[in-house]
Amino acid sequence: MSNRKATFAKRQRETDNKDQQRAKEARRAERRSQPKVGKGPEIAWDLAVTPTESTDVVVEHVPVPKDDAPSQPADSSKRT
Repeated sequence: MSNRKATFAKRQRETDNKDQQRAKEARRAERRSQPKVGKGPEIAWDLAVTPTESTDVVVEHVPVPKDDAPSQPADSSKRT
Protein backbone atom coordinates (compact mmCIF):
# COMPACT_ATOMS: atom_id res chain seq x y z
CA MET A 1 0.00 0.00 0.00
CA SER A 2 3.00 2.34 0.32
CA ASN A 3 3.31 2.51 -3.48
CA ARG A 4 -0.11 4.14 -3.84
CA LYS A 5 1.17 7.63 -2.88
CA ALA A 6 4.24 7.37 -5.09
CA THR A 7 2.17 6.12 -8.03
CA PHE A 8 -0.35 8.92 -7.65
CA ALA A 9 2.41 11.53 -7.36
CA LYS A 10 4.09 10.20 -10.51
CA ARG A 11 0.80 10.23 -12.39
CA GLN A 12 0.09 13.78 -11.19
CA ARG A 13 3.55 14.93 -12.37
CA GLU A 14 3.03 13.33 -15.77
CA THR A 15 -0.35 14.97 -16.26
CA ASP A 16 1.05 18.34 -15.13
CA ASN A 17 3.91 18.01 -17.61
CA LYS A 18 1.50 17.09 -20.41
CA ASP A 19 -0.65 20.11 -19.57
CA GLN A 20 2.40 22.37 -19.68
CA GLN A 21 3.45 20.89 -23.04
CA ARG A 22 -0.03 21.45 -24.47
CA ALA A 23 -0.08 25.05 -23.28
CA LYS A 24 3.39 25.63 -24.72
CA GLU A 25 2.40 24.12 -28.06
CA ALA A 26 -0.75 26.26 -28.12
CA ARG A 27 1.37 29.40 -27.59
CA ARG A 28 3.74 28.33 -30.36
CA ALA A 29 0.84 27.63 -32.73
CA GLU A 30 -0.63 31.04 -31.98
CA ARG A 31 2.70 32.72 -32.75
CA ARG A 32 3.08 30.76 -35.99
CA SER A 33 -0.41 31.67 -37.13
CA GLN A 34 0.26 35.40 -36.90
CA PRO A 35 1.47 36.90 -40.19
CA LYS A 36 5.14 37.81 -40.21
CA VAL A 37 6.02 41.03 -41.97
CA GLY A 38 9.75 40.73 -41.57
CA LYS A 39 12.56 40.56 -39.11
CA GLY A 40 13.17 43.69 -37.10
CA PRO A 41 11.64 47.13 -37.45
CA GLU A 42 10.30 48.42 -40.73
CA ILE A 43 12.57 50.91 -42.51
CA ALA A 44 11.35 53.64 -44.81
CA TRP A 45 13.82 52.85 -47.58
CA ASP A 46 12.77 55.71 -49.83
CA LEU A 47 13.75 58.17 -47.08
CA ALA A 48 16.82 56.27 -45.94
CA VAL A 49 18.38 55.84 -49.39
CA THR A 50 17.85 59.26 -50.93
CA PRO A 51 19.40 62.09 -48.89
CA THR A 52 17.16 65.09 -48.34
CA GLU A 53 19.84 67.56 -47.22
CA SER A 54 23.39 68.20 -48.35
CA THR A 55 24.68 69.02 -44.85
CA ASP A 56 26.16 65.55 -44.45
CA VAL A 57 29.88 65.53 -43.70
CA VAL A 58 31.93 63.55 -46.19
CA VAL A 59 35.03 61.91 -44.76
CA GLU A 60 37.71 60.96 -47.26
CA HIS A 61 39.82 57.89 -46.72
CA VAL A 62 43.45 58.75 -46.16
CA PRO A 63 45.86 55.81 -46.41
CA VAL A 64 48.22 55.34 -43.48
CA PRO A 65 51.90 55.10 -44.54
CA LYS A 66 53.61 51.86 -43.62
CA ASP A 67 56.92 51.92 -41.80
CA ASP A 68 59.92 50.22 -43.39
CA ALA A 69 61.09 48.96 -39.99
CA PRO A 70 59.74 45.60 -38.81
CA SER A 71 57.13 45.81 -36.07
CA GLN A 72 58.81 43.11 -33.96
CA PRO A 73 62.48 43.05 -32.92
CA ALA A 74 64.73 40.55 -34.62
CA ASP A 75 65.32 37.20 -32.92
CA SER A 76 68.44 37.54 -30.74
CA SER A 77 69.20 33.81 -30.79
CA LYS A 78 70.25 33.99 -34.46
CA ARG A 79 73.18 36.35 -33.80
CA THR A 80 76.64 35.29 -34.91
